[in-house]
Amino acid sequence: MASTLLFLSADAFQAHVWNSKGLAVSREFSNDADGREQFAEFLERYQHPAYLLVDIIEEDFHLETVPHLIGPSRKSLIERKFEQYYRSTPFRQATLLKRQSEGRRDDEFLFSALTNPQRITPWLETLLASETPLAGIYSVPNVSAPLLKDIQAEHVLLLTWERNAGLRQTYFHDKRLHFSRLIPINEDGSLIDAIIAETPRTQQYLKSLSLPPPGETLEVFILCHGDDIAQLRDRLSSDSDLHFNYLDITEFARTHKCRQPIEDSDSTPLFLNLLARKPPSAHYANSHHTHFHMLWQLRFVLFGVALMIVLTGLLWSGLSFWQAEQFAAETAPLTQQTERTRAQTQAIQRNFANTTVPAADMKTAVLLARSLSQYSPLPDKILHELSMVMENHPRITLDELSWRASAADAAPSAYPAQVITFQGTLTGFGSDHRTALAYLEKFQQALTQTGYTVSATSLPLDISSKGSISGDAAGSAQGRFTLKIIWRQPA
Repeated sequence: MASTLLFLSADAFQAHVWNSKGLAVSREFSNDADGREQFAEFLERYQHPAYLLVDIIEEDFHLETVPHLIGPSRKSLIERKFEQYYRSTPFRQATLLKRQSEGRRDDEFLFSALTNPQRITPWLETLLASETPLAGIYSVPNVSAPLLKDIQAEHVLLLTWERNAGLRQTYFHDKRLHFSRLIPINEDGSLIDAIIAETPRTQQYLKSLSLPPPGETLEVFILCHGDDIAQLRDRLSSDSDLHFNYLDITEFARTHKCRQPIEDSDSTPLFLNLLARKPPSAHYANSHHTHFHMLWQLRFVLFGVALMIVLTGLLWSGLSFWQAEQFAAETAPLTQQTERTRAQTQAIQRNFANTTVPAADMKTAVLLARSLSQYSPLPDKILHELSMVMENHPRITLDELSWRASAADAAPSAYPAQVITFQGTLTGFGSDHRTALAYLEKFQQALTQTGYTVSATSLPLDISSKGSISGDAAGSAQGRFTLKIIWRQPA
C-alpha cells in the first residue's frame, strides 16, 4: 500500500510517495504561504496515509527515575512531568526504558519533546485541513533503533548524516534511546570535519552524565558511504574510552530493502524507508493529530467486517442450497411412490361395483358383522396362549381337546365364553405324587395368568384336606387328569 512520507528539517520540508518500489515521487516545499498551498495541492493528489519524520535541533531528552506505578496513577505522573518539562509544546512522549532490579524497583523513563511547535504547526494544520490520515509524528532518533539490531555493544553512539539537517549523534544504552544531538553543518564545513570536532564534545557531555560508567568503552558507530569511511579511518584513532566503528550505508540500505540509490553518506532515504516499512509505536502526535488516521483505519475495519458478513452469507446460502438439493433428491422417490399409490387407489375405486345400498346401511352391516365375529372366534385366537403354556411345561401331554360355546360362563364378557375340555397326562407321575401334583398346579396357574379360568375336573390323585383318596389305580399311576378351561372374549 502506498504511503506519503514527509520529512521536516531545519531548512526544508519534503514530501515523498512511497510504494513497494521505493520512493516514487519526491517534492520539496518552501516554508511560506506559497509552499503550504502547493503542499495542500500535493495532498489532494496523493491521498495516502502520511508519516511525518522530523529532524530538527529543538528535540529535547530528559532521563528520570520515577516510582513504579500503573494505570491512572502512572498516567497522572507522566502528565505532571510533561507540565514540568514541556508545558509549551503538545509534541511530547514518555518512553519506559526499564524497571530497576534492586531497591524500590523504580521505573526509568525517557521524557522527550519537540520544543519548537511553531516549526511543525503550519504543516500540521495543512494536513488536518485536507483531512489527511496522519499516522504519527516521528523523529530520526526514534527511527534509528532498528540499525542497532546486529550490534552487540552496550554503550553505543550512532552517528548519521542527513543532508538537509546535519550530523545526528544518538546515544543508546542496551539498544534503548537515551540521548540525541543534532549538529548543523554549514556550507563551508564537511561531514568528516564535523565528526572529528563534535564527537569528543559529545563524549565529554556523556561523561558528565556518567555515560558510560568509568572503565567502560563508548562504541562509536559511524553510518556513511565507503568513500568517507576510507578518509575517517585515516583521521580517527580509537583509545580505551572511545572506539570507532564504521558502517557502510550501502550495505545497510541493501539489508533493510531500501530501493533508493545511495550515492553518498546521506541517510535520509534509509530512515524514510525504515519509517515506511515498520513505524515505531511511540511518536509525538496526539489523538487530535491522528483523528483522520483512526477514521481511515476504522473504515478498513468496517470494510473487513462487511466482507466477512458477505462471505458468511454466501457460504450459508450455498450450504442451504446444497441441503435443499439433497432434500429434493431424497423427496423425489417418496413423491413418485405417493403418486403411484394415489393412482392405484383411484383405479380400485373405479372398479368398485355400483350399488344402490345407502352408506348408512352399509355401515350398520359392517358393525353387525364385527359384532357377530366376536361370537365365533377363530381357534388360533382361543388356543394360542394354551399352546404357549404347554410349550413351557414339557411334562404335560395332551390326549384330547374339545371346546364349546357357553353363554352361562360368559360373564363378565358380553359374548359367549368358550369352554375347553383338556384331557391330558402328567408324565413321570411315579411315586413322588406331591411333586407331580405341584407341577400340575403350576401348569394351571400359568394358564390362569394368561387370562384363562381353570378348574380341575379330575386329577391323578387328590391329596387335599377336602378330597378323598379314591379313583382308578391304573389312571393314577399314569397321571391322567381333566381340566375345564374357560376362555372369554377380551373387553
